[in-house]
Amino acid sequence: MITVVLWKWGHKFSVAHVAKMRHMLARHLSLPHRIVCITDRPKDLPKGIEPAPMPKTLPWDVKGLRRMWLYSAKAGALGDRLLQLDLDVILTDSIDPIVDRPEPFVIWKSESTRKDGWAYNATVMLITPGAQEPLWQRYMADPRRIWNESAADGWDPKVCSDQAIACYLLKGQDVPVWTDADGIRSYRVFAGKHGDRGQVLPEGTRIVSFHGPRDPSQPDLQQKSPWILDHWKAA
Repeated sequence: MITVVLWKWGHKFSVAHVAKMRHMLARHLSLPHRIVCITDRPKDLPKGIEPAPMPKTLPWDVKGLRRMWLYSAKAGALGDRLLQLDLDVILTDSIDPIVDRPEPFVIWKSESTRKDGWAYNATVMLITPGAQEPLWQRYMADPRRIWNESAADGWDPKVCSDQAIACYLLKGQDVPVWTDADGIRSYRVFAGKHGDRGQVLPEGTRIVSFHGPRDPSQPDLQQKSPWILDHWKAA
């Protein structure tokens, strides 16, 4: 059983984002799964989504670092196999080939303007809890030092938050990844920062990530990329 893990706090994402993710998963994930949303407002969640409390094990409550908890063995409280998905992604085709991987840890290796043109991006991450416990322990031993070291190494944790920390701690390891070839694509890479090249969805796309300030709910992007509303819908 796959536990799909979503996160919602504050006002960046609406309840509609959660509901539409539930419908997209129903259409595009045929493997047995349940959906859990880690949230500070559990009563707002739509039906079919199980609430989970915000983790309490963080060294200090920097909101952007909350997802680091998924690297800990304590995340096993959510299930034996976790699929982390950000709420600003669109599922456009079956994600069964993405989820049906045997490795205990897989992460999206995305194109990036940071560092060497790539980044490990937890927008999409598959993990067996405990598989990255050494990373978690290294981080928790001195989180401020790790923050400073990742910044000095060029990963910019002030902007990239947990992604920066993970990139720094995973650097040099043989990490199983998904890439563009697996059908996970960045909207801003193929469509441009403001969607001006996004009229056509690239062939073979399974997941589109809107990581950054843009979002599939924004009307200007929906107009420039009509395919958004073909997939980002509660039906």
